[in-house]
Amino acid sequence: MKTVGRLMGLAVVCMLGTGCVGLDKHRQLEMSHMRLQAEKAEIEQELYDARSVTDNLRTKVTSLEGELDTKAQLVTNLQSENDHLDTAFGSAQKTLEAMADRGMPGPAVITQTILPEALDSALKRFAAQYPSSIEYDASTGTVKWKSDLLFALGSDVVMESAKASLAGFAKIMGLAEANDFDVIVVGHTDNTRISRPATKKLHPTNWHLSVHRAISVSNVLQADGVPPARIGVMGFGEHHPIAANNSDETRAKNRRVEVHIVPVGSMGTSVSAADGRLDVMSESLAASGQ
Repeated sequence: MKTVGRLMGLAVVCMLGTGCVGLDKHRQLEMSHMRLQAEKAEIEQELYDARSVTDNLRTKVTSLEGELDTKAQLVTNLQSENDHLDTAFGSAQKTLEAMADRGMPGPAVITQTILPEALDSALKRFAAQYPSSIEYDASTGTVKWKSDLLFALGSDVVMESAKASLAGFAKIMGLAEANDFDVIVVGHTDNTRISRPATKKLHPTNWHLSVHRAISVSNVLQADGVPPARIGVMGFGEHHPIAANNSDETRAKNRRVEVHIVPVGSMGTSVSAADGRLDVMSESLAASGQ
């Protein structure tokens, strides 16, 4: 009996030992399975992230391709415009040469003028009254208004708020010290193209807008007493910038109306083809409706 009892005890111990070994393997398998699941989830996340990056890159590529097409079209348009301007310049050059052959006066010449002391002092005091809107260059005899303070966007109608300063300038030109001088009103714009249909109908190009604004200023000066025979008008569009046209601030500097004070009679002086290039081109383009 004692022997049988020992054998049964030994059998139980063996069974328990065998059960422990099986449980350990099961736990190891579960741990391996969990690690594999974690690795799978990590790989799936990496795949998802990679697909997101790919989609974003595809979107950027599509956008850049669109920009490239737009710029290519812009280059084509600019080339066409350049060709057109070359043709217009050739026509203007021939017009100027024909005028010279016929002995006709060329376009007005803007001369740099040192004004008499009394007139110079009056203009300095005048500019000091409007420091935020008017600049006076004594070295050239030029008074400059910022167009943004004279006109609304795309308009050639002088704003009421600007008429007081124009009236003040007209009063100075009525002084005895100014009797020997005329004025040339010159309009300038920035390089922003006119795109609004209503504006484009009135001012097809910046050249038109600059000339129309100069005419409007001259009309105000005439209404304030400056005789028409003492006023000339010109417009250079965006072609005589004084800043780079690469920001709102610099473009604002280029939008301006300049009034040049010149000796009486200088507006009828003949000029060479090179000197009159822009003026005659301006007239030629206006005549052709460009």
